[in-house]
Parts: sequence; structure tokens; C-alpha cells
Amino acid sequence: MKPINTRTKIIILLAILIALTALFGVFYLKKEGNVSQPEESSLPEELSYEEYLQQGIQYESANELDKAIAAYQKAAQAKPDSYVSYSNLGSIYEHNKEFSKAEEAFKRALSIDPQSVSVYRKLYELYRYDLQKPRHEMMPFFSDAFEKTNNDIDLMKLYAFYLEDVNDLESALIVWKAFLQTEPDNEIYAAKVKSLEEKIAN
Repeated sequence: MKPINTRTKIIILLAILIALTALFGVFYLKKEGNVSQPEESSLPEELSYEEYLQQGIQYESANELDKAIAAYQKAAQAKPDSYVSYSNLGSIYEHNKEFSKAEEAFKRALSIDPQSVSVYRKLYELYRYDLQKPRHEMMPFFSDAFEKTNNDIDLMKLYAFYLEDVNDLESALIVWKAFLQTEPDNEIYAAKVKSLEEKIAN
């Protein structure tokens, strides 16, 4: 039996995703809010983007979060085309349980860098554990993430773990089997397939 090539692998995984997403038919809405207009702060105006960013990191490490927010906002003003400031702002807002602001910040970061896997992972954590979004809202999120990141393998694995987490073991098994077909000697994939098969059998 010939091994499945990369193109076929992607087609298989996309077919799985499309089939699941079609069940729910929910569109992923991108919203931009106040985060897109960083607030003015009393920090010195003469600092560069890099200096503001470093200042924000230092304040955040010291748990001086209000000052960190002000520094990151200044960094965003100094360099509007950098996603890092918004990503860091989102993390602080999430920590502060300001979930709406966190979502806005992460989405603003992704509007600047749509291929940032790290920001998609942050947004996933926000949706899954803080906002506890139901599955019919999570599926369009994954669909958008796969499209924008060209089917990033780490996000696909995150999707497989998510399916298992919501107890959709059959769908998770399909995804892990697709991974195993591309790398038949991968012991981790083989172990996941075996584990899921045993859970389903029981």
C-alpha cells in the first residue's frame, strides 16, 4: 500500500473539518472594539516600540498590570503593524477576567498577523476555558484557524485533543488515524489511536 502524500493528507483532514463544520453552520464573527484604539497614558512619549514593549514585559513580570497595559498600549501606538502588543494585552485582560477585551485584543493581533499560531492558541484557551463556548461556536473558530495558517499541524493536533476533550471520540480517532497514515512509524500517533480505539470499545 502506497503511503499517503502530504496533499492527500491535507485533503483528508480538510474533508473531516468541512463535514463537521457543515453540521453547525455558524459563521465566525470577527469583531473589533476599543482595543483597536489604544488609550492614552501618562508614560513618556519619547520611548521606542521596543522600549515600550520591554517596559510592558517588565511590569507584567512584576505583576504591575495596569502599568503593563499602559506600556503595551503605547507600544501598539508606536508600531501599529506589530501583533505582539495586542497579544500581550489580550493575555493581561484574560488574567483580569476582562474577557471581552481579551477577545478583542487577540482578534486585533490576528488581523495584523493572521498566521500567528500562538495567538490562535491563546484565543482557543479563552474560548474553551474562560468563555466555555459550546461546540457549535468552536467549530468555525477551528475552520478559520486552519484556513489562515494553512492547516498548521499543531493547531490540527489541538483540534484532535479538543474533540477528545468534548467526548467526541469517534471524530478524534478519525483525525489521529489521518496523522498516523502520514507517519506510520510515529509511536505517539499510534498510541493515541490505540487508546481511543480502546475507549470507544469500552
